[in-house]
Amino acid sequence: MRVQRSRTFLLSALGLMLGCGEATGPAVERNDPGTGTNTLSVVADIDGRDIPGGLATDMDVQLRDAQGAPVSGATITIRNGALGTTTLFETGVGTGDYTATVNNFGTGDYELNVVAGNDKVENVVVGGIGVHTIQSPTLADTVPANQPLIVTWSRSAQAFRADVDSREYEAQDVLDLGTHTIPAQDVRARSDERIRVDRYNEVTIAGGLAGSRLQLELRRTVEPIVVQ
Repeated sequence: MRVQRSRTFLLSALGLMLGCGEATGPAVERNDPGTGTNTLSVVADIDGRDIPGGLATDMDVQLRDAQGAPVSGATITIRNGALGTTTLFETGVGTGDYTATVNNFGTGDYELNVVAGNDKVENVVVGGIGVHTIQSPTLADTVPANQPLIVTWSRSAQAFRADVDSREYEAQDVLDLGTHTIPAQDVRARSDERIRVDRYNEVTIAGGLAGSRLQLELRRTVEPIVVQ
């Protein structure tokens, strides 16, 4: 789950101006803030990650009322063209926290719907970011220490932003250009280096209480890399 930053208003505004569509082009163009009763606080995360042999997607929703109390017994679904409709289940009675995991990652848009009695958030869409692959460095590569390290990745759709990190370095909220250079001073000799590229998109939920949002993220990892 990504730490929330002050980019949500910009994402929502861009989504409203540019509208929705299929999972090609900039992801933010397909954001839709949806509708709702403005009575629920909905904080939703869709996090894709590497697993042996493929990808998995964790879906988590925190549901609260206007007083901050957990909302239990809600029906929460997330729909994606490739994954179908996934129902999230409450982690325990009265927690107001809902979760599901799918052993795949859908490249297209994701739609969130929440119903808790008469309270609703409906048709919230976060634009799909596609599946990226780290192209360089690759698994078991040997790269020179104390030299700039160029990280490159492929992507079929442009995410709103990306994070690039190693064990020695972290860059947050960079443009999703498919390339980023780790400075020479942060490329230090070690046999267990790791490169991660996280790409994400986010939409403010119009029909929820202040702070409600839906975020989509995919993390790809390459390790080990030898730096010498």
